[in-house]
Amino acid sequence: MPTTKPSFAKFYSLKYWPIWFGLSILRIIIALPWAWRMAAGRAIGKLLYQLSSRRRSIAQTNIALCFNDLDASQQRHMVRETFADNGIGIIETAMAWWSSHKDLTQRVSIKGGALIDQAQAQGRGVLLVGAHYTSLDLGGILLAQHYPYYATYQRHGNALMDCIIRRGRLNHLPGIIERQDIRQVIRLLKQGKIVWLAPDQDVGPQRSVFAPFFGIDTATTPIVSRLASTTGAKVLQFSHHRTHQDQAYQLSITDSLSSIPSGQLELDAAVLNAAIETKVRLQPTQYLWLHRRFKTRPKNSPKIY
Repeated sequence: MPTTKPSFAKFYSLKYWPIWFGLSILRIIIALPWAWRMAAGRAIGKLLYQLSSRRRSIAQTNIALCFNDLDASQQRHMVRETFADNGIGIIETAMAWWSSHKDLTQRVSIKGGALIDQAQAQGRGVLLVGAHYTSLDLGGILLAQHYPYYATYQRHGNALMDCIIRRGRLNHLPGIIERQDIRQVIRLLKQGKIVWLAPDQDVGPQRSVFAPFFGIDTATTPIVSRLASTTGAKVLQFSHHRTHQDQAYQLSITDSLSSIPSGQLELDAAVLNAAIETKVRLQPTQYLWLHRRFKTRPKNSPKIY
């Protein structure tokens, strides 16, 4: 489990210069006034909308499926706003890694922290169940200032970006855990620690059960149920959104997953997906609709993408 920041020593060769250049631009942007940062993020999102036809198609498909009550014009607008919010998410990630705490803490409110306090007072570990909101890193780091926790992560395919991500997160967290290292997660939870994970991605048919998400049978990992059953940890839902009115961040910890584990994996998965859906609907364009959430289908069902 990484607990110390990795070195950049092997990443100064010419092939990594484009990434360094892009990171330099991000560092300049986050030095700008807040409104300018948000405007830059929206501009990045609009550019990605134009350049990434594949991601645009995925977002269009997801939104058409999940928000079929909207007409075609409203869905197109939602897709564009989703890209804009994902662009802002890139800036928010850079702020999470490099902005000062003072710059961020004045813009955050936290509800439900007492639930973590209660579980910790009982000596229980806490399994914080998150999701892939666009402010993933920023929301997590804002919470970590009050409740230090360990986060699971998936190794990035680019070695330099993986190093940058790990360094950015380890600036604020006591440790990060590769998603496959379930034994380490179990160990930490049994020690009474707080561990964050986001179970809202498609991990394939062998490691999933099916449960509704926005009315669609969705492959859902039962890892939350299994960890809770094995460790006795308290399962809490953690969500975070940027408000459009004053550009502040609302962090919420709720007991919406208190019925997990029930002993029935499909029932737990349905409770989990319903809880995530409720939070996504608060600010639907601040969710990562750009990934293939419905890639794995039930047997004999047509492919979506």
